[in-house]
Amino acid sequence: MRLREFAETHNNDALKLTALSQFLSDRANDEAASKQISKQAFIDLAQSMGVNVTAANLGDMVGSEPLSNLLEPLDPGSNIISFKGDTEAVTGMSVDQAHNVVDSNAKAAMKRRQ
Repeated sequence: MRLREFAETHNNDALKLTALSQFLSDRANDEAASKQISKQAFIDLAQSMGVNVTAANLGDMVGSEPLSNLLEPLDPGSNIISFKGDTEAVTGMSVDQAHNVVDSNAKAAMKRRQ
């Protein structure tokens, strides 16, 4: 394999991983979800796209351009990949408020059934 062929393959893999990362980040924004994914799920998605990525080389890929612009540096003790930006999901209410709303709606529904 020539160096040019290797460089093109590596660049193609980087583009695929960048597209995957951008898609997952945008999807998390759309769903108001946490902007993180497990390493294994990310690896499985990347491999399904034809990218040769393993847990061993994922850290190197995330540390280099263009993925370093989209993903936080990997923590060696963690099995989570975090996307850059707001990592907290935007929620409209706390868990206690949500429970109170559900409880009051359930009570109102029961009164209508009687």
